This record gives sequence, structure tokens and C-alpha cells, in this order.
Amino acid sequence: MTSKRLFIGIVVLTFSLFFLLGCEKPHLSGTETEEIDISQDPLQTPYPFGEPIIKEIENGLLTLTPVAKYRISAVVVSKKAYDGGWQSQISPYDLAMVWGKLAEPEYDKYIEYWQNNRWYFFRYKEGSPFDHSYVVTHSGNHHTIPANYNVGKALESIQKDDKVVLEGYLVNVKGTYRGKAVFWNTSLSRDDTGNGSCEVIYVSKVRIDTRVYE
Repeated sequence: MTSKRLFIGIVVLTFSLFFLLGCEKPHLSGTETEEIDISQDPLQTPYPFGEPIIKEIENGLLTLTPVAKYRISAVVVSKKAYDGGWQSQISPYDLAMVWGKLAEPEYDKYIEYWQNNRWYFFRYKEGSPFDHSYVVTHSGNHHTIPANYNVGKALESIQKDDKVVLEGYLVNVKGTYRGKAVFWNTSLSRDDTGNGSCEVIYVSKVRIDTRVYE
């Protein structure tokens, strides 16, 4: 009986530890009270001399090369977690985000957004005031690469409909995984579509409402 109780105690403790670790919250770095302006396009500045960032992953080694400074203020319309393959080791979350008039709550009813297999999709509903071109140029799927553990936990905590600001660099990724060459290049345009049109962003700062994480 004593052994059985000991075994049950160990199991309970183990699950408790997993629960506590899984629920760990990011450490607050500061606050900003000024309203997040979601009306403007993302701010992108060329960054041709960025120092490469080396990332060791299981069964591989990657080099992240910054190609542009990047800051986006937007509303999250969909979030997707990934846990398979080499890409998920550096980018476990994709965020589909909108800005401009798409980010205004009264227009939510007209467009549906969803994600799958590192892509994001949208579908018009009857009476939508926006054409295809406007949606393409005011929305985007972002493959987020956290710069550190705390930023990673902040990205993990983001939920649909959150108003956020992400700052960092758009990066191109190349390296090896299981002995084979791999690459993942970022988009540098807001009006492209299809394969390669998503932003690959190395995130160094996250703001969610008034809370800031670095």
C-alpha cells in the first residue's frame, strides 16, 4: 500500500510540474500606455549589413540573416502552432494579422481567416466592402522566430483578437537539417501572394495591449 501511494504521489507531482511549466507566463519588461495605432502599414527599413544569427537545432544548424528592420502594429485574426519539422524548432507559432480598416471590429463579420500548413487563407462573406487587393495588402501571415525565451513565452500567450506590436528583423534562413540543405526566405513586400509571400520575422520585442516583453 505504501509503495502504491508513493507511486501515485510521484505521478501527481510529475503532472503538476508539467502543468506549472506549461502555464509559465512571460516576464513583463515594461508597459506602454499610448494606444496602438493599427491604421498604418508595417514599417520596414532595409538592413543590408545585419550580423548573421546562428541557431542550433536538433539534427541541424541554421543561419538567420537579417535583411530588413521591421515593426508591425496589427490585430491577430488567427494563430497556429506547429511542432513538426525543422521550421517549428525556431518558429513554433504563425500569426495571421490585419491592419488598416481590416482591423476595425465592425468589419470582422465580412471576412473569415484561417491557417494551415504554414499558409493562411481568407474568404469573403456576402456584402464585404473590401476587394481582394485590399485584403492582400492589409493582412499577412508571419512566421515568428523569438529572439529569446521570454519573447517566446510572450508569443505563446498571444490570442486571437489581441492588438499587438512586433518589432525585430525580417530574416532569410538557410542551413542544414538531417544532412540536407534547407532554406526559408522572408517576403519583403505586402502585396505578394502564394508561396514565399509570408514574413519570416525574428522578434526581439512584443507588445500585447499595454504589456511589453523583451
